[in-house]
Amino acid sequence: MNVTIVSAVTTKEWWGRKRASRSPFVAVALGIAIQLARFGVIVGALAVAPMVGVSGWYAGLFANVACVLFAVALVTVLGLWRGSGSARWWRSPLAALWLLPFVLEGALRFALPGGIEVPPPGIALWTCTLLLASLNEELVNRVAVLGVLGRTVGPTWSAVASAALFGLAHLSLLVTTPTRTADDILLNVLASAAFGFALAAFQIRFRWVLSLVLVHAFANASVIFTEVEMPFVGDVAIHAAFVLFGILLLRTGQRGTVARRNDGVLTRQRTE
Repeated sequence: MNVTIVSAVTTKEWWGRKRASRSPFVAVALGIAIQLARFGVIVGALAVAPMVGVSGWYAGLFANVACVLFAVALVTVLGLWRGSGSARWWRSPLAALWLLPFVLEGALRFALPGGIEVPPPGIALWTCTLLLASLNEELVNRVAVLGVLGRTVGPTWSAVASAALFGLAHLSLLVTTPTRTADDILLNVLASAAFGFALAAFQIRFRWVLSLVLVHAFANASVIFTEVEMPFVGDVAIHAAFVLFGILLLRTGQRGTVARRNDGVLTRQRTE
């Protein structure tokens, strides 16, 4: 179906509205500030947890609850709920089809030899904390940070910058899991950036963050609940594929919207 929308504004005016008054540098700085604030919430929650009688594994759950509250408040203050897809249970068959690579990555990990083992305190509490962790990360990164960047730069650079910030945010593992080696954390940062780029591209294309919460939780579960790690070559191939997948999402999304000049008036045509 072809729908042609003619807007009585010049091309210059249209781009001016899209980019708003905030510079890209301010937007990136705000994105960094958001990530640092979330890290502060994590550190603060882990410090407060023992004071209220929460310790061990449950301190992580406590921190995830705090991060969800932070993320909800953040998205509310920024006014980014509308269009995020946070309350949309179904988008379209096409959007669901584009989710398959995310599901496939988790399925590959679950299929590794060694089987599935759910560590204490059991599947119910692990499911809860995985969903809370994915919810706060998606709201912060694919709604708040991506939304802030999207006000000043185009979709491609928004996806790249938000993915980089998402990857760098995992440097927090140096504090939250000090037993991990520096090279392991660095690889996690790079892998998270590649994964985050694909997630950002999907959100830009379909605005369906609720689905990303679910596939993100599934991906994390596939790492935690499997005894055998993915071989290094396999991990590299998967995350390289995520980068290519994100590029494909962005390119096909751009072809869906055609902008052309017509006597100084911007005509936008969307094909669905």
